[in-house]
Amino acid sequence: MAHIPPPHPDAARRLVSVRLFQSARTGLLAVLGFLGPLAWIAPAGSPPELGGGALVWADDGDGDGDSGDSGGDDGGDDGASSAGSQGGDSGSAGVDSAPARLTAAWLGSDEHLPNELLALNPSSAALAYARLQTGVEVIETRNLRALNLRVVRLRLHGVQAQATLQRLAAFEDQTFALQHLYAVAQAPAAGAAAARSSEPIAAFKQSIGWPAASARCGLRQVIGIVDTAVQLAHPSLRGAQIRSQHKLSPGQSSVEDDHGTAIAALLVGQPAAGYTGLLPRARLLAAAPFYRLPSGHSRADALGLAQSLDWLVGQGAQVIGMSLAGPRNAVLDAALERARARGVVVVAAAGNGGRAAAPAFPAAHPGALAVTALTPAQAVYRRASQGEHIRFALPGTDLPTVGSAGTLQRRSGTSYAVPFLVAMVSQSLHERSLSAPQWFSGQGMALQDLGAPGRDPVFGWGLPQITPLCR
Repeated sequence: MAHIPPPHPDAARRLVSVRLFQSARTGLLAVLGFLGPLAWIAPAGSPPELGGGALVWADDGDGDGDSGDSGGDDGGDDGASSAGSQGGDSGSAGVDSAPARLTAAWLGSDEHLPNELLALNPSSAALAYARLQTGVEVIETRNLRALNLRVVRLRLHGVQAQATLQRLAAFEDQTFALQHLYAVAQAPAAGAAAARSSEPIAAFKQSIGWPAASARCGLRQVIGIVDTAVQLAHPSLRGAQIRSQHKLSPGQSSVEDDHGTAIAALLVGQPAAGYTGLLPRARLLAAAPFYRLPSGHSRADALGLAQSLDWLVGQGAQVIGMSLAGPRNAVLDAALERARARGVVVVAAAGNGGRAAAPAFPAAHPGALAVTALTPAQAVYRRASQGEHIRFALPGTDLPTVGSAGTLQRRSGTSYAVPFLVAMVSQSLHERSLSAPQWFSGQGMALQDLGAPGRDPVFGWGLPQITPLCR
């Protein structure tokens, strides 16, 4: 009989280790399979949706980051003028009743919340893996029904967002994203404008071929903005058809800023109030996702932007203005793509980072119309961002805009060019003089070339030349 030596002790230990690893792996997979279905089930008695945190970088400033508070918030849930009000529930699950205080991690153009991540249409296995491997917890789930998107907001504990994102991306790519912040970078007003007249922006209307007496422009049109909260009782907006959505989550505090009111007045300011906007007869939907961080800065986050677009699309807005700029974000990208697929045109400000700045979003997204700002002499605004994504150039400097106190103030920034392009696109679509594909391609439309021949990174295709009938 052959002699069989006993197994070496090291070999026995290796065998035990392999079996323990296999057992642990089997157990982990079992736990993932068990927890997966539970990832989307809200505990009984979960509080209702409390509003999305949104952090936005409105770009009407001097490109220096943030010169103070510029957000915009009316402190309530929703407000309305003429058209009533609506809360706009998107549905949520697993809302944290006491979220941690928010602090912004400033990383230049990649500003984000350091203790949050987002998950876009995640699988249950991906969420379970994130919980087990990184210790994240679900704060809330947003069901953006109009855009057919589901976004899960996650809280991190003691780990860096960027490193955690890289780790999770290895498990399921293109699912997880940073909670990017977008901030109003508004420059101080240049000073009081000239004495009020019934047409404070008449010269700017004339420069684009818009009817000086535009009282009937905007009839039977629905437009939207994503901005700071609109002061619905402002004298220039008395009689305007405005519906607003504004919500804050626990731990978020409201801010005071008149940027959104200035943009709204440029669009739907009322003749009887002494400030005739570009589309005074239009119905304006105003989404206000701004809130104040503990640092005192006003911000809106990527989730809030996506939720704002979802509400606006669901309410029937055909053209949406986003006078803000910030980093690229997968959740915002998806929202823009879905809005475009629904036939909605999004107009976005080029940004005020200067010609050397990285492309700002949402303007740089192919599903948005990027607009830069012109001076009265038709030169480009000196702080405007530039790039191959710029499509059009419209007035945006030294504009007499309304302030919170009812006075006129001259302001500049690419964000103020947005309402001019919103008005042009909306009126032309309504009159069927131009189509959305034409606005995106620049084909078949009259244009005043302002820079190098053809489309260029400073002025895009130039200044659109349209003559609205406004009947």
